[in-house]
Parts: sequence; C-alpha cells; structure tokens
Amino acid sequence: MTNTHKNRISSNFVGDFNYQTGLFYFDESVSIDNFGYNTLAGGALNGYVNQQQDTKAWAVFGTVDYTLTDDLKLTAGLRYSDDDKDFVAVRKIVPADLNECNNDLMQCQTDITRTEDASDDHISWDISASYKLNDDVNLYARVANTFRAPSIQGRITFADEVTKADSETVTSYEMGVKSDVLDGRGRVNATVFYFNMDDQQLTAVGGTANTTRLLNADKTTGYGFELDTEWMLTDELNATFNLSYNNTELKDKNVSIAVPQRPSLTITDPVVDGKAFIDGNSLPHAPEWISNLTLRYSKELAGGEFFTYADVSYRSEINYFLYESVEFEGKSLTEVGLRSGYAWSEGDYEYEAAVFARNLFDEQQAIGAIDFNNNTAMVNEGRFVGVEFKVKFF
Repeated sequence: MTNTHKNRISSNFVGDFNYQTGLFYFDESVSIDNFGYNTLAGGALNGYVNQQQDTKAWAVFGTVDYTLTDDLKLTAGLRYSDDDKDFVAVRKIVPADLNECNNDLMQCQTDITRTEDASDDHISWDISASYKLNDDVNLYARVANTFRAPSIQGRITFADEVTKADSETVTSYEMGVKSDVLDGRGRVNATVFYFNMDDQQLTAVGGTANTTRLLNADKTTGYGFELDTEWMLTDELNATFNLSYNNTELKDKNVSIAVPQRPSLTITDPVVDGKAFIDGNSLPHAPEWISNLTLRYSKELAGGEFFTYADVSYRSEINYFLYESVEFEGKSLTEVGLRSGYAWSEGDYEYEAAVFARNLFDEQQAIGAIDFNNNTAMVNEGRFVGVEFKVKFF
C-alpha cells in the first residue's frame, strides 16, 4: 500500500523573478513472500520467508528562476529530505529442516526473525544557467547534488543475514549546447558530463550461493558525452542519430565480493580467500558506447500515407557483475528493426496496417547471467516478424 502527497505553489510573475515551493510526503507498506523449491526433490517447497518494510519519507523544496538579461537565465533549487525505513523478515521454513518435518509446511514452523531499520536526511541542491547565443543556439550548464536514502535487503530464504547500505550522495556537472541548423531542417544537441558519487549502493548477486547482499563503495566516478541529432533529409525522409560515451569506475581498494569457486570461471580481478577486489572496475551493464540510428520514409498515397521505418541500435561490451571475468563479459550487440505499412482515415476512424521485423539479422548475445548455477546465461530475443492492424476511433 502506498500513499503519496505533493503540494506545490508556483508564481507566474511578469517580471524577471519567479519561484516554486512545495511539500512532499510518502508512506509505503510492502509485504513480500519468498519461496524456495528443491528441484532435485521434485520441486518440493524448501524455504518460505515473509518480509515487511514500512517506509515514511517527506521533503520540502523550492526553486527560483531569475532572468539577468534577455539572453541569460539562472535557476537555483534547494530540497530537504527525510527518509525512515523499518524492516522485518520472518523465515518460517528453513531448507535444512525439511527432512525432519517430512516436507510438511504446517510442521516446519521454525520461525527465524531478522529486523533492521534505516533513516537519514539530506539537503540537495542544484544551480543551472542557460544562455541564448543567437536565435538558433542555446548554451547551458548545471551543477547538482542529491542523495539516495539507505536501502535494506532481507532475502533470507537461504541465508541468515539482512544487509543494509548507507545513503549514497552524488554531485554531477554537465554543460552543453542545443541548436537548430540548416535553417531549421536539423537539430543538434550535445552534452559533456562528469559525476562523483560517494558511498554508492551496490548489489552483490550470487557468488558462492544464491544470495543477494547490499554494500557501499567508497567512490564511483563517471564522465562522457552525449550527442542527439535529428535531420529532415527531404520532405519525405527523416533521420535521427544519437551517440554517447560513458566511462564509469569504482574506487574502493577495500571492497570485495564473493565469487564462485569453480575452475571454469576465470576471474580477472585480484582474489583473496574467495573474494574479488573490484577497485577500478566499471559498473555492471554500463557499456562505454551506445548509439542509435533511425530512418523514416513517408509518402502520401491514394488518400492515405505509406511509410517505412528502420532503426539500428548498438552497444559495446558490458560486464554482468561487479567483479570481472572472461566468461561473464557481454560482447557488443547490434540490432536492426524494420516496419512498413499504410495508414488512412475514413469518417471517425483511423486505420493502420503494417508488417515488421525485430532483430532482423538474428544477432544473439548473452545479456545477463547467473553465476552460482552452472554459469547460466540469458540471451536477447532472436529475430521475429509480425503483422499489425490498428483502429483508432473518436
């Protein structure tokens, strides 16, 4: 059950100064049941845990906008946040006790209770400026600081430990340009950014057992750029092209996580007593390069519109986990999609018929993994084709 309230007051003055202020309240109660099953014993129930977390959070915030000149505008914001969590996990079935109670749920009332609480408050802020260089080009810059409240992880079906991660804080910097080019037939937006995160909350999944643990890394840094463009090549052909570079790095010489102990897994991080030290690694599932290209051709035909749409997406290599290994590095992936059809209107109805293909060249790569169960991998969806027919009415 979730209860959320937000009240705002904002001004609409004619002059150079405007403001916005408000209050935010969040009240949530979540109950989760976790079940474990023994696949070697015909799927018998071998674990049951009930988890309950109550969260209350509130904040007060405000922003001001000030126009210094016709070309230069400044914005500043401030927010105070307070967050409080109470967590209880009760394990009613312990996997090791099944043989003693003949797999009977009613006979396995071996209650194990774990509790945890977490609370914190933080003052977030941001300052930004935008400058109109000319009618077609705007420049902007922003510095901001915010936080993520503490988190609790209590999946104790196969473990006794409830883990907690302290609050993380991040300060980010970005500056860029937004522009119209070629007399309005093109748009080019570009941004460079840098962030520094303290005590980042991380989730260590798997390792020597199927458990999930929370931990904090001392620092995480990231930097890169983003390019977003749109082009009207002809009156009938439009294109978009987007590109980004993202470099992330964990910086904590003392943090380590458990890794699977099997000869088939080649860990490339330093390993001591079954734990890999992850200092210097990139964040999981954070490719350095991402790009997208789309083309759309449309033409009026017989009272309707014929259209063809193509898209290409690419991402570079990724790591699946916080630690690095030869087996769990995801290769780069490129996918192509096509969609072609015809749209028309009759009376109060709009119709559209189309054929499509996703992952046209059937490129398949592992995109995730489970490291504690035979190096299991999850792959992206293969090629599939289909037809669509859509009707809109008013």
